[in-house]
Amino acid sequence: MEKSIKLTIDGKEYTATLNDNRTVDDILSMLPLELTLQRYAGHEYYSSLPQKPSIKGVPMTSDAHAGGIYYYDGWSAFTVLFGDAHIDPFKVVHIGNVNEDIISPLSVAGATVEAKIEINL
Repeated sequence: MEKSIKLTIDGKEYTATLNDNRTVDDILSMLPLELTLQRYAGHEYYSSLPQKPSIKGVPMTSDAHAGGIYYYDGWSAFTVLFGDAHIDPFKVVHIGNVNEDIISPLSVAGATVEAKIEINL
């Protein structure tokens, strides 16, 4: 069964198709969540999660792409990218991809955005 979330950012709804891994399962167990995402490094919005999901045995990457959702263990951060980023030597878990255009609205959004994350039924 395909895993999916509904992501509401500043009142606009998006859906995201998620990867099948332990980190995703741990994040799904925390939902629903309401987070204030902070703009960072000109390519992403992030917020710390209330608990640290496991990354044990989960593939990691240093190449993150716009429209992707990632988890960075160093800050226990749920991250949505609006620009591509090569972050070596750091590594992140690719959680999934937003299905609609989230790049345009996030690229012009302010210092923070309000996000609600729910399981998409």
